Amino acid sequence: MKRLQSVLFFRRRSNSLFIRLIAGFLCIILLLASLTIYSISVSKGNVRKEIVKYNTLMLENTMNGYEKHLDLVKRQMVLFFFNEEVQRIQNNPNYTNFPLIIREIGTFVANPYLFIDNIVLYSKRDDLVLEKGTSTNAESMFNVFYKNAEYSLDFWKQQFSEPYLFRVFPSTAISSSLFPDRPQRLGEFIPIVFKNDGNQDFYMIVFLDAIKMYKAFHQSVYDDFILYDNQGKALFRSGEQEPLFTEGDLQRTEGGSEFVRDGKYHFIQTGQTTGFRYMYRVPVERIAYQTRLNITLVIIMIAAITLSVMIAIVFAVRINNPLKKVIESIRSMNEGTPYRSSISEFNIISDEIRGNRMLRRQVSFLNRLKAIWNQEADTASLEFAEKPFVFVLYHIQRHSMDANTQVSFQKWLYYLKTYIDSKMKPAFPDSLTFQIERNQILSLVFTERTAELAELFGQMKEVFDHDKEYGIMTIAMTSVHSSSDQLTGAFEEAQQLIGERRLIGETQIVRERAANPAAAHFSPDQDKEFEVQLREGNGPQLTALLGRLFGKWKEATASAQLGFAESLIGKIRHAAASTMVEPERLESILDRAGERMERCSSTQALEQLLLEWVTRVAEAVKEKKEEKLPIAAFVMEYIQDHLSEEIYMDVLADKLKISSGYLSSYFKAKTGKNIVDYINETRIEKATALLADSRIKIHDAAKAVGYQNITSFNRMFKKYTGMTPSEYRKRSSTSS
Repeated sequence: MKRLQSVLFFRRRSNSLFIRLIAGFLCIILLLASLTIYSISVSKGNVRKEIVKYNTLMLENTMNGYEKHLDLVKRQMVLFFFNEEVQRIQNNPNYTNFPLIIREIGTFVANPYLFIDNIVLYSKRDDLVLEKGTSTNAESMFNVFYKNAEYSLDFWKQQFSEPYLFRVFPSTAISSSLFPDRPQRLGEFIPIVFKNDGNQDFYMIVFLDAIKMYKAFHQSVYDDFILYDNQGKALFRSGEQEPLFTEGDLQRTEGGSEFVRDGKYHFIQTGQTTGFRYMYRVPVERIAYQTRLNITLVIIMIAAITLSVMIAIVFAVRINNPLKKVIESIRSMNEGTPYRSSISEFNIISDEIRGNRMLRRQVSFLNRLKAIWNQEADTASLEFAEKPFVFVLYHIQRHSMDANTQVSFQKWLYYLKTYIDSKMKPAFPDSLTFQIERNQILSLVFTERTAELAELFGQMKEVFDHDKEYGIMTIAMTSVHSSSDQLTGAFEEAQQLIGERRLIGETQIVRERAANPAAAHFSPDQDKEFEVQLREGNGPQLTALLGRLFGKWKEATASAQLGFAESLIGKIRHAAASTMVEPERLESILDRAGERMERCSSTQALEQLLLEWVTRVAEAVKEKKEEKLPIAAFVMEYIQDHLSEEIYMDVLADKLKISSGYLSSYFKAKTGKNIVDYINETRIEKATALLADSRIKIHDAAKAVGYQNITSFNRMFKKYTGMTPSEYRKRSSTSS
């Protein structure tokens, strides 16, 4: 009896379709595993070919990346080199034009997709060098800032006499020797020289970051890549493991894209644009390896194949009839009455098919709304010609964006959809409601009774306003449309109506677009004033400027106000960067700016957020402008102590052990003034104090502040005070 019960239990278990499928697939997997081992052993030659093809394709992709990028850099740099400002400094250098060119260089360097580390303009006539940070002389540039044994100052001087107009030089490691005892490696760069055929005393060097380019364009798993120019010289190599090819070796390889030499596969491609050659080297043992099947493995494989075939036959026979029933059940199913069977797996399949049909209909409907063409059969069921309808779009603005409230927000959205369905179905039985975005719910209502629908919205508004701690609801109802051909247009109308919502902190019902939407932006003069005040760190003036704008934008839509807020963030970033505010501090101020703006449910909240950002950035700018810097402080102190003497830039630079060009640029960047202007301002300021004493003669006051020529003193005094020394003394006496 017990034996019979065991047999019946096993039989009941074995009736499960799941168990049968698992048993059958395990047998098939065993068979496939055996066949795979055999296939690998007999098709290693094909595998080798495929791997070779893969490496060839990877090298081709790498080559295309380099070729396109080098061509892009060449075209961009030629345009820059021959623009009006650069050409002007070749013939008539003017210091006032240098900041503009340096700023343009900084724009190219700041672009992460160009991989340009620096652009150097070198004039032989003036021994002048302009680069991304400053203007200096060639000695400082190539022996201090960009030092390399191969590319020494003599090398760069020699390039003036070379006859080429464009040349790419091999990559090399370049260091900064600003501190001789602690040289700092800047990176490995590929120099590219651009010349003007009409001016052999001026050229431009573009330093490309070789490592960044390699990481961006290298796609193979093997790290042995070499780039040769069209003369056979190695421009860049990723490793130092093997010797380089000579020009003769490269010429002998022409005609073949891959070959084996010295135990390695060599893959070579030649660029169509530059003529450069690109090479991968891969060890032969990594391409394919030799294996042999021993006798034991052969016996096991034969036995596995035989056993798998036998089991597969039995499995096919036993599953044939149930499989026919499954097919018949699927064919006889309809949407109203899903098929039910005594086998649980059949019921699961039935439910899944019904759910997939519903999901497919919803996807077809969304595709139709968004004008996405598809061939789904369910698309035909969406046709309802001459049947009027309206769209109702519910847009939810979340209050909190943190992960802790994500689950509760999604549950709230589900309850919202259920509530909307419960209100729509009794009044409009044919209506359909579903969620189309993470924050949007759409209802398709077949009706012309828009007044009745609007009354229903009034009831729903009271409920939505009770849940304002989760989010703010906006309801947009379109005009009446007549047929399914207008689905896409009606959906676009609903989206446009949502764009008319305002930040008022409560549920809104939008039925038509505003005729004259209120503006929410700065005028050109206000734009300029905002930039100037922010660069000066004038918080109160910025607050007053924003206050004037806020007074006019109360009726502006939420999209207009949020658009202005996004543009304001861009202005803040631009102005803060020009005043050298630390990026870390700026990011801490503007942390998650987009999320914080989305959480603003009222205009007042958005205004407070913008005022907070502007005030904090203004404080950071002001602190940056007021901080004392060692070099600038030394220069200011020296000028104060030697006003009566001749003050020379070279003397100051020599005392600080830096170049005069670097000192001038540094002082200008840190103080906003040229050293010469600062000297004259300081002298005139002290002269005004001396002239307040009527016993001191004007001539003596001029000498005391370093002006030996009374005419120069009078001219400079009037330039900075607006009056002559005599007029100033007379006005001072009258005031006393």
